[in-house]
Amino acid sequence: MFPTQIVVTKELDMKAHTWLTALSEGMEKQDMEMLLERIDRLTQKLDRELADSVLEVSIRANRKMVEELRGDKNMCQALLEIMEPEIVKIKEETRQETRQETMREVILRAVEGFRDLGADDDRIKEILKKKYAFSDEEAEKYL
Repeated sequence: MFPTQIVVTKELDMKAHTWLTALSEGMEKQDMEMLLERIDRLTQKLDRELADSVLEVSIRANRKMVEELRGDKNMCQALLEIMEPEIVKIKEETRQETRQETMREVILRAVEGFRDLGADDDRIKEILKKKYAFSDEEAEKYL
């Protein structure tokens, strides 16, 4: 067997064990505020990433309390500031996906227009390779 340790988080001092107690359910509003303040003071990238993981677990474990805090402007602002890097990343990924989908639609319409003008697949493929610097395989996908 292996050694086991049981931690009774309700008996821990929140100030001394913020990160550990945040992983359990039953957090109070002031505990969540303390956690958010501690996260906000972190400056190292790795520390922030680890803290974000703890925050995610804490939010899931304390969903009801977090829902109650939703209307609290200060709390919402603090959460947004903490989650800003992730929000920016998601927004950028969405922009990239939108750009790619828009480009795909434009190219497909152009291919349709070339066909309407009587261009064969070989000619269209050459145009796509020249215009968009596609490889043979990439151009082939649009035919």
